[in-house]
Amino acid sequence: MIEQHLEIEGSNGRKIAIDYRYKTTDKLVTPIVYIHGFKGFKDWGSSNKVADTFAENGFFYLKFNFSHNGVTQENPIDFVDLEAFGNNNYYLEFLELGLIIDWLEKENLPIDFSKLAVIGHSRGGGIALLRTAQDTRIYKAITWASVSDFESRFPKDVSEWETNGVVYIYNGRTEQNMPLNFQFYSSFYAHKQVLDIPKRCLDITQNVLVIHGTEDPVVGMEEAKEICRKVKYATLEIIENSGHTFGGFHPEKGNVLPSDLYKVVQLSIAFLLKL
Repeated sequence: MIEQHLEIEGSNGRKIAIDYRYKTTDKLVTPIVYIHGFKGFKDWGSSNKVADTFAENGFFYLKFNFSHNGVTQENPIDFVDLEAFGNNNYYLEFLELGLIIDWLEKENLPIDFSKLAVIGHSRGGGIALLRTAQDTRIYKAITWASVSDFESRFPKDVSEWETNGVVYIYNGRTEQNMPLNFQFYSSFYAHKQVLDIPKRCLDITQNVLVIHGTEDPVVGMEEAKEICRKVKYATLEIIENSGHTFGGFHPEKGNVLPSDLYKVVQLSIAFLLKL
């Protein structure tokens, strides 16, 4: 197994941390780019076991940290850069997924770039859908517990947020109050045409696999069904009695993938292998 870790230039002078892995072979392999969600990072929970599983099955698997997700290269699993976190937004993430794809296209790696796939979890699923709708380099897309709309997540009354310039989101795992600056709201509306998931899903012509758990308390099953109603070539796979992370925890528990997450990975592999 070959595994590499590096950084590339991201937004506002900050770096995007990347790692990728694949098995050596004399054939070009299918590349996958994984996009983490809100309060997520590339090394969350069982992410490395997931990456190893894809690589063992003959894929090139790349995951990365958005430059403003709040972790750093020195502290890859702790939110130590809350200034960056507060200045993150949907449009920045949309652009940075494009930067990752640009980088992957230019590097001399043993991949079949024409088969490029993206996998996004939760908010990352929304970013994956938006990029897929507008980037013909993406061949297939997969969402895990994805949101179907960004706009509906904003509070109806943002006057206090606008006045104070910031709101705080409590992170129960880390016991941190994490800032969201008002630019998060204003940047969405400045770029709404690009970031309108329901509208952009109508433009997707690629095959999309939508995987969702029936007991997801964060993103309801109705959102998966809504994605499938909008995307012309979408397939829905339901994981019964599964939650938002499909049994995954951070820090991870045990030495094997949780059973539901294993199902998610196997469904994803089968979708990517299907002609």
